[in-house]
Amino acid sequence: MESKNGTKQWYQRRVRGGGPGSVRGFYEDGIGRPLGGTIHWGAGFSFTRNLPFSPHIWGLGKYMRVHHFANAGNVGSCKDELIKDPRVSVGSGLIMKIANFRMEINYAVPIRHQPDDVVNHGLQFGIGINFM
Repeated sequence: MESKNGTKQWYQRRVRGGGPGSVRGFYEDGIGRPLGGTIHWGAGFSFTRNLPFSPHIWGLGKYMRVHHFANAGNVGSCKDELIKDPRVSVGSGLIMKIANFRMEINYAVPIRHQPDDVVNHGLQFGIGINFM
């Protein structure tokens, strides 16, 4: 595969974005299909709050929170491609923290996407490790 400047590049070295760990509302590696890009960016904003019921019910209040989020990101092979038409999604979900682990179940709505992207409009599950 050749890049724009004529150098050869392996297909496996191309990057794609999306998924619960980067831009929610898209499947894992759903941004930048079919060929991907050489650089990517992603950003997110999240607002968390306590559960809407008493934290003493079933003891869940210590571990669970509600969050609302907005995510954006893009994939490209040059700076101009990264700035043009970023992918954006918004949504809400539940966060459960146990020790250093974090589990999320979210309802995400992609509000800006490209025709080749693989969107996941609806429920999405993620699990990860909290470092902070």
